[in-house]
Amino acid sequence: MTLTPLTAATAEDPYGYYARLAREAPFAYDEELRCWLACSASTVDAILANDVFAVRPAGEPVPAIMRGTAIGELFAEMARMSDGPAHTARRRVVEEILGTANVAAIASAVPALDSEPLDALMFAFPSRAVATLLGIAAPHVAGIEDYARALARAIGPGATAHDVPRASEAVRMLSKIFAERFPDAVRRLNAIGLLFQSYDGTAGLIGNTLYQLAIAEPEIRRRIVEHAQTLTGFVAEVARLDPPVHNTRRFATRAITLDGTPVGDGDSILVLLAAANYDAEAAGRTFTFGEGRHACVAARLAVTIASVAVHALIEAGTDVARITRIGFYPASNVRVPRLEL
Repeated sequence: MTLTPLTAATAEDPYGYYARLAREAPFAYDEELRCWLACSASTVDAILANDVFAVRPAGEPVPAIMRGTAIGELFAEMARMSDGPAHTARRRVVEEILGTANVAAIASAVPALDSEPLDALMFAFPSRAVATLLGIAAPHVAGIEDYARALARAIGPGATAHDVPRASEAVRMLSKIFAERFPDAVRRLNAIGLLFQSYDGTAGLIGNTLYQLAIAEPEIRRRIVEHAQTLTGFVAEVARLDPPVHNTRRFATRAITLDGTPVGDGDSILVLLAAANYDAEAAGRTFTFGEGRHACVAARLAVTIASVAVHALIEAGTDVARITRIGFYPASNVRVPRLEL
């Protein structure tokens, strides 16, 4: 299969392709995709650090199919989807929410490990962990991943009008669940937004970690899993070398010259985070969680959640060496493996 920037995330081994892009086409226009590709570490840095490049197109802060809906209201209030002073204020809200979170409670959110398939656990655990550490009452935690899934399908790339009503219903139900803990609407919506942000990205980090452990040499695998700190470090390396998030979008808010190349007002840029990870000039840096003002505020938390999940599976007797990867869930920006035991 010929790789493209939108098929690479779910390819068996796209990393040589990414390294070549970073080396040979650090910033180039893709005629087929009708957007710029930012591939090198320096170009990705320049774009993510520059206020000229926004997370949403000018004049469309909320996707048209969401306008006037509950999921549109959530989208409009999320720190991740805003720029300028609004982003700064909302990011501060998210930081305050996470600053009061009970991270030690994450382990209690582990689902019944003998009652669900491995893939279901990958998706269930992040949502349940986030809800638990945010202080949501235990009766509401089980099954909360179903609401997170509805949010992810509506907010992620390729969403259709059919996804919007389900996501809006999820927002309404989650608003009721989160209301007591977060009576302020802005705080409540951004807390709910953390469920979306943790859903497939953290599932991918769990799944990719399990796969990388499965293919590791037995002695190396044993050394990794026998100490929690070593396992956490391994998860952080998986986030760099087999990342769950491969690309993100930015939009030029005015004409600008980048790397000696003129970029037009309104031009779209596909930022290939995975390619930047594989740039020889990156010196081991991880771009998976973004950089600059829009760097993921919960990056460390995602690594913690994935580490706890993998550790819990191993403690429950899962033979990691028996795990096989049978493909990936369809996506253009995230890498979530289908796993079997």
